[in-house]
Amino acid sequence: MKGVMFKYDADPNDPELKDNQSACSGKNCGIRDPDFWSNDVPVWGICGPYVRTSLEKGDILFFLPKKWSWKKADLQDYICAGILVVNRVLPNVESVLNCNLLTDSYKREWKNDLNAHLRNDKPRTKNIRGKKFIIGNPKSSIWIGRHENYLKDTLTRTGLGPFTSKIAQRKIPYLNNDATENLFRKLMSQA
Repeated sequence: MKGVMFKYDADPNDPELKDNQSACSGKNCGIRDPDFWSNDVPVWGICGPYVRTSLEKGDILFFLPKKWSWKKADLQDYICAGILVVNRVLPNVESVLNCNLLTDSYKREWKNDLNAHLRNDKPRTKNIRGKKFIIGNPKSSIWIGRHENYLKDTLTRTGLGPFTSKIAQRKIPYLNNDATENLFRKLMSQA
């Protein structure tokens, strides 16, 4: 198991800091990604294709609003707005469209959103965008939304202080098993 801190484009006007649907190409793209609301399971399947390709069952994603998002939302620093524990990885577009855990309307909107991204992707990204659709465990995944439990404080309290200087980096190093479990427990206790 590994932990991944992923920065997403949060809507600073949304009280729950859900994904900013207008972040892709400056127009409404149809779905939120990550999405904890449209299906009975949380999912992540459009953004972060390079991160998604590394994920396996049991890995934990910690979703952090990007700096511009938390600043516009009048927060003081990075927070963890959502936690997704990987339960299933769908390998390709066909498996997503045939998945009975997803609503038909979600699948339609996801496919439209995927196609919009593919039109603008560079060849390397285009080759992986539709692979590794992530389905979270609904019992151990949670959307926390807006709060003021700042990630630097949480990391320090869990003995992960060295990561405080790394969360501002574009690509945050993966957390090992122990660090992932410690952060997961602490964040769940704060939720």
